[in-house]
Amino acid sequence: MILLKLLRLKLRLIFLLPAPMAIYLMRFAAEAVYQVVRLTPIKKTVARNFEMFFPGTSGRPKADFLLRNISYSIFELLCLPYFREEHFNRVIKVEGLENIDLALAKRNGGLFLTMHTGNYEIVPAFLSSRGYRVTSIVKAPDDPLFKIINQARTAHGTKLINVLDSNMYLESIKSLSDNQIIGLLLDTGANEGRHEEIRFLGRDLPVATGWLTLAQRSRAEIVMCLARRVGKKVVINFQPPFQIDRENKPEMMERIKNYFEPFIKNHPEQWGIFLFKDEIHGLAHR
Repeated sequence: MILLKLLRLKLRLIFLLPAPMAIYLMRFAAEAVYQVVRLTPIKKTVARNFEMFFPGTSGRPKADFLLRNISYSIFELLCLPYFREEHFNRVIKVEGLENIDLALAKRNGGLFLTMHTGNYEIVPAFLSSRGYRVTSIVKAPDDPLFKIINQARTAHGTKLINVLDSNMYLESIKSLSDNQIIGLLLDTGANEGRHEEIRFLGRDLPVATGWLTLAQRSRAEIVMCLARRVGKKVVINFQPPFQIDRENKPEMMERIKNYFEPFIKNHPEQWGIFLFKDEIHGLAHR
């Protein structure tokens, strides 16, 4: 933990430099970490995860991409407290930001749904830096590492609701009634609470339904979002907003599936779930 604090101090000093140099040094450090990690057994484990899910294909190139993406994402997350507009502009490209404004126009708040793709962590920070009031749903144990991560997550004003020590539903309702944006990950925590199974990538995938209850009762608009890494940049795409209710639920669930599933199918190396053997083993045998 002391080493991590020293790293953060060095990063803070780096971001006193002009933006192009600061971003270059951040990426240089991330690339150095990636080059070390890819020589460890982690790469073999991740490659096997891909091969388990996609039999007959080589998982090594996908493992390389994912490990590089994670290395860059970690450094981007640690550096978020020092990001200014010029840094965000050099790291991300945004598509469909106007859809966030459309979602909030009805004054019922907005839910942006995303998955563990690209650098999803940078999305709430970017929105907060643009003046949007954002709350992220997280699961953060009482651990020094997560305290540092959460400090980075909240650096630009993003609020956090930790499901381990807060009532996620009540806190979210408060935020939505104040016309704020709630960020949720669809591909996490499904087995730990109420969930439904949907057919995803040819398998029955459990999907948490807490967000669905929130959307129906609050009348909040839903905005689907994907973050993907293209080269060294993170491209963030926000889709047009829509509402979900009992009558249109099947149609809207299919709409959500048809947005996320083709992307994961065509770009599995962007999906962070492949880092975790137990998660992939469970999915591969469903």
